[in-house]
Amino acid sequence: MKYRSVTLAGATIAHGNHKVADCPNVSLLPIASCPRGVPCAGQCYDVKACRMYPTVKRARQRNWKAARTNPAAYFAGIRQYLAKYQPEYFRWHVGGDIPDQAYYRTMCAIAREFPDVYFLAFTKNHKLDFRGRPQNLNIVLSMWPGWGNSRKRMPRAWMQDGSESRIPDSAIQCSGSCEHCGICWFLKAGQDVWFKKH
Repeated sequence: MKYRSVTLAGATIAHGNHKVADCPNVSLLPIASCPRGVPCAGQCYDVKACRMYPTVKRARQRNWKAARTNPAAYFAGIRQYLAKYQPEYFRWHVGGDIPDQAYYRTMCAIAREFPDVYFLAFTKNHKLDFRGRPQNLNIVLSMWPGWGNSRKRMPRAWMQDGSESRIPDSAIQCSGSCEHCGICWFLKAGQDVWFKKH
């Protein structure tokens, strides 16, 4: 199945992809938008996607450039998309990450402006202040073997390559089917999922 994207103002938004099915999403350039020193940098699945699909790379590059040089236009494009298409769900950053606190504050503002949309982002930027988050924006901390803030009271997604020993027994294994599961959208603090390395 081929998913299309649309560019509005300064943002290119995908109507879906093979990973998240028909869920609209916006992505930034991997590695460049991620915190320094993340353990996944050398094996990033989205870097591979950018190599395999030049149109994906160009969209990520455009979004990253707009987010840094003209954030008003970038976020205006996201707002226009949400107003026009009125999706039930919206995923931040299938590729890339929340680059800084100002970007995150705008994510929160958008969630407040669109209270009928459920928003989701996974992040390795554990240093951000996530207090005051609107209820329709779920932030899940990405955890890698031996890496990540396991004390922060947030939902967590663990990557298991056979060496991670910190995954709680209560963690739910990812089925690999976002389209049919959707649990990550509603995880609460103290709830965890785990993924096999992909």
